[in-house]
Amino acid sequence: MSISGLTISLNEVLFYFTRAGFGVNAPIGVSEDFARSNVWAAQNGFDPSECSLQALDNLDSKKSSLSIQFEKNENGSHLFCPEGRVLSAIEASVSCVDWLEFNGLDGDLKVTNVDCPLLVVSALGANQCTGIKVSWTDKSNNHYQVNLCDDNKWEIIASSDAPIEKSYNADIQISALDGTNQTSISNNGKLKTFNIAEERLKALNNGVNVGDKWPQIYEYFSRCLVKSSAESRASGAGAGLVDTD
Repeated sequence: MSISGLTISLNEVLFYFTRAGFGVNAPIGVSEDFARSNVWAAQNGFDPSECSLQALDNLDSKKSSLSIQFEKNENGSHLFCPEGRVLSAIEASVSCVDWLEFNGLDGDLKVTNVDCPLLVVSALGANQCTGIKVSWTDKSNNHYQVNLCDDNKWEIIASSDAPIEKSYNADIQISALDGTNQTSISNNGKLKTFNIAEERLKALNNGVNVGDKWPQIYEYFSRCLVKSSAESRASGAGAGLVDTD
């Protein structure tokens, strides 16, 4: 499949990424949430295939796990993989949203050893979780803080120019965003601000550009396709021969 200048729609992001998640054996509901997270990322100018391929690869190779456990201790709430493996962001993102919906902004949440932190941020954004900050230091020692300010604005503060979508394997801290936007990142950190309505309009008008990771996403998607045969067509697979089929 050629990927030179390939542009897809937001509906296609939802369609392909739901099935890509299912292609690595994520439950269908989790796969749908995964796809909605990628729609939000795409609406904000990110290549969703770049944001998500590592998480799909990790699940497919068993480097990560969907198994997740919750505990509460004197330091707050904690989500982690009880199997001692990397925690898949495909599952962690759903659990973080559930925790916030149940607890609101009462206390902090730590999520240990998540493979793709931006997917967690995208799930929170897709579910309109605002007034929170998400911070982490990844395996390359890059520091990030994402402030989901309100329905109109969010921002990234980073310690380097390393792309946030390529930030892997980190302990994530989620807490309420205070008025000072305090951060452990030094004063010369890189700040990028997003206007949600403007970014969404760009995606609607121009489509979503996908790069060289797209063929691998399509490969995971293709696992859900039914091979064409007389039997599969008889059982209803494929398109009809006329418009009324």
